[in-house]
Amino acid sequence: MNPKLCKFLCTLLMATTYGLLFSQETAGGSVFYERTRLLSWEQREKEAVDEFSAGNYPDFLTKWERVETIQSDANGAERSVVFFVSPDYVAVGDNHDYFTIPLTPMASTTIARMLGASLPTPKVVDLVYKASRLKLEPFNYIPRGDRNTTPDLLYEHSKVIQAQAKAAGFQPGVFVAGVKKDVVVSAKLADPARQKHVIIYGWHRLDGKPIQPEYNGHVNWYVDYSHGTRLVNNRVMIDGVEYDYQSVLKDELLHTLLSYDKEPLSRTEY
Repeated sequence: MNPKLCKFLCTLLMATTYGLLFSQETAGGSVFYERTRLLSWEQREKEAVDEFSAGNYPDFLTKWERVETIQSDANGAERSVVFFVSPDYVAVGDNHDYFTIPLTPMASTTIARMLGASLPTPKVVDLVYKASRLKLEPFNYIPRGDRNTTPDLLYEHSKVIQAQAKAAGFQPGVFVAGVKKDVVVSAKLADPARQKHVIIYGWHRLDGKPIQPEYNGHVNWYVDYSHGTRLVNNRVMIDGVEYDYQSVLKDELLHTLLSYDKEPLSRTEY
């Protein structure tokens, strides 16, 4: 083969390979949306989990926000509690181009485990709202058929809440609340009549009152634009002593610190 032609082909191959690798490593939320918008929800969820496994999520998601509170244990004794949460809801992409993506509780749990985290309880959601730096007015769409579950609306809502934060003068990664209903864990996980359902709660208005009461009426594969996954780091400090978040929720004395349920949780994951 002509040496010049060989050199040209080798250079072209290297450039093409590098370009493909670069595009894969830096694929933003808009690229993910375009690639998955016509897929089934099962395929989309798998793609989202794969992206997280590959590290394709905004850096700010693991810049854990510290939440400090004084709560009473099951015996009524006041305890100092510190826990850590993601500043925003789970998203695919990078810090500048990301898709805050609603997920089933199964995918949410898988992603949480990857990052040494769990899902919040309704009480944790309320504490997070109070502690958040930016509180946004919930943005909702009028239900029309099944459009609330379509990928196009899921992505559009992500862009809307990013625009809300920008209009308020904040950068991506701000500790924000009021933009989604949280996928949560509670005693309802053990409801024998609804073993394959998702529990949602939150979406607080600016007056601090949640639009969505704790609800487990949807099957666990149902996802619409209003759902979001907030991560709670498994490290919890109680009176200066480190505990595991899920262990606290199962503890007869300590569970009331982070849960509204009267009894300890028998299940803390989906």
